[in-house]
Parts: sequence; C-alpha cells; structure tokens
Amino acid sequence: MFEEIDKKKQLLDSKRPFSKTTIDNLKKYYDVELTYNSNAIEGNTLTITETKVVLEDGITIGKGKTLKEHLEVINHKEAIDYIEDIVRKDIDISETVIKNLHYIILKSINNENAGIYRNVNVLISAWIGYT
Repeated sequence: MFEEIDKKKQLLDSKRPFSKTTIDNLKKYYDVELTYNSNAIEGNTLTITETKVVLEDGITIGKGKTLKEHLEVINHKEAIDYIEDIVRKDIDISETVIKNLHYIILKSINNENAGIYRNVNVLISAWIGYT
C-alpha cells in the first residue's frame, strides 16, 4: 500500500507546479463540493448542481427552494474565501476572526445572532425516524 501511495505522490509531484487554470478549476470544484456537503449536512435541499449554479452563475433556483437556502450557499462560499484570505495573510486565528466567520455564515439569515455568542444553552440530540 505504501508503495502505491509513493507512486501516486511521485506522479502528483511530476505535475507541479500546477498551471493557473488547473488551480482555478480545482478551487471552483472544491468550493462547490465543500459548500454543497456542508450545507446538506445542515438540511439544505439544494442539489450539487443547483449549488454550482448559484455559486458560478449567480442564478436563483425556483422549485420550492428558499431564499435561506440560497443565502446559506452564498455565505458559505464567502466564508471559504475569508478563511483563504486569513491563511494567505498569515493572520492568527483569534476570537475576532471566529466571530467574523460566524457573522459571514449567518448574515441575512439570522442577523440577530450573527457574530455573537449564544445566550441560551443548546442541546444536541439525535432524531430517529420511524417508518
């Protein structure tokens, strides 16, 4: 197994440095994948194709999709960009950075709580559906 990993690593290294086009395409791909999967976990019903359309074309999706779902996609992508900017500028992660990230995720969805600590306890529970 390690030999196969080493071969794949050598192949990858032989392709470096990646072209700007390759890097741009990989970023677009992972922006869509990460946004779709993160939002799906939270109950967003946009498909991966719909997520891609919202991110790349700026088009809203009909078919019973909510404005909140669209904003979740747009905000998530903005949060990814913010994190990349933090890394690029070598900024330390601080309370302010975390609150800013929280604000970006919730803005226009839940402005009252965006970027601030909760003032109520939250319980995590599992929902088990019965058929």
